[in-house]
Amino acid sequence: MKRVLALLVGAGIAVGGGAAAWAGTTGPGGANREEAKACLTQARQEDPEADKATLREAVRACLGAAGIEGRTPTPEQQAKRDSVRACLASAKASAPDGDKPALRAAAASCLQDAGVAPGRIRAKVAGARECLAQVRAQDPGAEKGTLRGLVKECVAAK
Repeated sequence: MKRVLALLVGAGIAVGGGAAAWAGTTGPGGANREEAKACLTQARQEDPEADKATLREAVRACLGAAGIEGRTPTPEQQAKRDSVRACLASAKASAPDGDKPALRAAAASCLQDAGVAPGRIRAKVAGARECLAQVRAQDPGAEKGTLRGLVKECVAAK
């Protein structure tokens, strides 16, 4: 199950950005990040029992009211995201108590049919890790935001 979750995380990295990219932050402590945190706190106070999807929608509405719009995925990106989610849901539904190898095999074939190859994801993550190690070796005292930019440049150069 951990590998399926790791595969999901990897697919999420390959398919689209995370919440920080959605909020459009420019560095650590950015105004958009602070606004997103404030919106999340407000949403949790208004509905402490809310699930993730409800909180996400409340934060999006709050950020929209503040004039911060998230990135909209292209139709191709959204279709790929939906297919990844469907593959993972079907793998888990087909074997709810299945062991890791069975879940991995079920998800891998579906993801490959959807055009998301787990090998490509692993290669991208490995490349990003190599770049991070290289950048940290060159500038061990750099801040997180600076490191992020340098790693992006390194990954783009490969």
